[in-house]
Amino acid sequence: MELEERVSALEREVKMLKQDIQATLQAIQQTLPEKPAPVGRWQQKAWVLALLNILLAVALFTNIYLYLPDASPFSLNPTLAAWLRAFWIAAAFMWLMLQLYPLALLLEQDDRQWQGVVWRNARSYFRARPGLVVGLTLIVLLIAVVNSIFPEMWFVLALILLVVMALAGAQHVIGLLRTQSRS
Repeated sequence: MELEERVSALEREVKMLKQDIQATLQAIQQTLPEKPAPVGRWQQKAWVLALLNILLAVALFTNIYLYLPDASPFSLNPTLAAWLRAFWIAAAFMWLMLQLYPLALLLEQDDRQWQGVVWRNARSYFRARPGLVVGLTLIVLLIAVVNSIFPEMWFVLALILLVVMALAGAQHVIGLLRTQSRS
């Protein structure tokens, strides 16, 4: 009896979610411009995006394959290999989830007005924090170089990058909270 109540409650929630999604899609459809995007410009960008996705998929799934127990060309501790494989599987899953957005954003970027806004925001961020942008770029480059020379060492450098990014974000939030408390 309790199981049937749970199932019926879940069915009601699914129906409500379906109605909410339909209402959201209808609202989005009403806000879309009447004029379709020019076909030639976004198709070329879509092909470049597809090539990039294929290259990234090959890199991610090759790394997953490298850390399989019997496929590793180098000797690793089995626990470390399992953690590295789990990380690469998680990275591939996140990459697959993020693929919902790029094509839609690519179509939106077809509007010249939005392209100007994006480039202006990128320039202003670079002007405000050039050290952070250059530092993060160098860290990513260092991780890429170390990963190609010593594949198992990338994990340590990736953790360092995550710590640096978390510290930068925490410093920014603390600065915002200080200015709000003084106001």
